[in-house]
Amino acid sequence: MIAVPIRYRRAHRGLFIQKLQHAVPSIVVLGDGIEHLSHGGAGLDLGIGVAEVGVSLLVIGSVIRGFRELRKQTAKSGHDVDAHHGVDWIDICLGAMLSVEAYAKFHATGHLPRPTMLLAFAMFTIGMLHGTIAKKGDERRQLRVGADGITVPGKPFNRMTLTWAEVASIEVDDRWAVVTATSGRKRRIDLGDVFQPQAVREALTSARTLLDESRHAVRASIESTPADA
Repeated sequence: MIAVPIRYRRAHRGLFIQKLQHAVPSIVVLGDGIEHLSHGGAGLDLGIGVAEVGVSLLVIGSVIRGFRELRKQTAKSGHDVDAHHGVDWIDICLGAMLSVEAYAKFHATGHLPRPTMLLAFAMFTIGMLHGTIAKKGDERRQLRVGADGITVPGKPFNRMTLTWAEVASIEVDDRWAVVTATSGRKRRIDLGDVFQPQAVREALTSARTLLDESRHAVRASIESTPADA
């Protein structure tokens, strides 16, 4: 069995933009921290100001680091690039920032901001489990080629699974790969945008070989069957 995850660069950019939107409030938090420090507070107020400046700078730094990694991964069009399956530092730093903000609100008002605390916990959890979540996602998005047929991923819960008898053609050119079923269904793979174009091409080359072998076996079976009298 050959299994290659189909991950697109444009989808990766979209996820990063979503994280960037969550990170925008770090600028506000940084301003709050600087304001606390500028008032010359002492004790707990000083600690909150230092924490606000510290976590906001961590968020900004993690976003800059993530942007650099994104540029490296998405700039290598036509070359295989490995996915990052470790912890997500942007989410973890966001969780830290939200925790500090939750405590700052509690200190100022005496009320516990439960939604902020829940969101902080969620960001910590997602950040720590990023590797596991990404691996599970890769498993759902795998192009699978085996002796019995081929599976081509699509939208969530919309994979196209075909036996070799159900495959009409497998076409691969410089930009696109197209798998067509005998029913007329098609699934296209943008080879100019996937992270592992070479691995996908090799998998589809093996798929075409298996498809040809399946067709030859069917013809041989038909030819070896005695004609009815």
